Amino acid sequence: MTIIGPILNSLIMIFILIVPGIFFRKREILTEPQNDALSSIVVNLTWPCLVIDAMQVPFSVQTLKSCGYIFAVSLIIFAILLVISFPLAKTMKMPKTKQYLMVFMLLFGNTGFIGIPVIKALYGTEAIFFAAIIELINDILIFTIGMALIQVSAGAKLKLGVKQFLNPGLIGVLIGLALFLLDLKLPALLGGSVEMIGAATTPLTMFVIGYQLGGLKLKEIAGDWQVYIVCFVKLMIAPVLTLLVVKLWAGDFTLLEKVLIMSFAMPVGSVSVIFSQQYKGEVVFATKSVLLSTVLSILMIPIFAIIMEL
Repeated sequence: MTIIGPILNSLIMIFILIVPGIFFRKREILTEPQNDALSSIVVNLTWPCLVIDAMQVPFSVQTLKSCGYIFAVSLIIFAILLVISFPLAKTMKMPKTKQYLMVFMLLFGNTGFIGIPVIKALYGTEAIFFAAIIELINDILIFTIGMALIQVSAGAKLKLGVKQFLNPGLIGVLIGLALFLLDLKLPALLGGSVEMIGAATTPLTMFVIGYQLGGLKLKEIAGDWQVYIVCFVKLMIAPVLTLLVVKLWAGDFTLLEKVLIMSFAMPVGSVSVIFSQQYKGEVVFATKSVLLSTVLSILMIPIFAIIMEL
């Protein structure tokens, strides 16, 4: 029970960082291209550095076993969500363009851009290593199964290539994982620089999210009931499923289980909007789902964080 106070304090501090972004949007101090540039800095520089720094831990067989456990549980949850998502999308009588996009959004949450900073604030630097492994799994599935779903939803020809895997986030995870497996530490000067750059991830991420929320028009989203279904499954069903699986498997909620559950409690991944734009798909549906689920996650994340401490 005593840890609930620090968790709430961490969450409040994180979400206070959203306020400047909202203010800058409302006062038009920052333009959208400038905010996009900040987002690009996070995705291509600070986030990979945060992951590499977090994975600078001594190699141990126990940690390696923990990685295997994360892989197993994550794949089980992804499989369950996949089985649930297709029938759900069909019963909602959506056009196929939306059906496949909905499946994509229910599978892939914002485990990196939002998840890693939030998990770091909640559980410390040690937790980022496990969050990075989940992000690795997420990226692998996004650029295989996910890309297939997006291409089919947009009526495009299926095309999967090696280049699609080589994004900075995944490269950061792979570098960090290689350093861990080889039990190598970065030189002090380089390691210190990487740590300092990575530390900028949380404030910049929250600022960018705040800026996006500042332009949110609730009236446009409030009338789309399909978006509410997406948010309910992503923010409620997915983390509850994960909670049940880890409870049956492990019994207690150690740091590992907490990271797993919180990772699957994250909102719809913003990559759904990026890919929908790239393949000329249902961009509006994706944008509404990302924004509303991000807003609602501000309420849901603390709930699940507290549940695991009861």
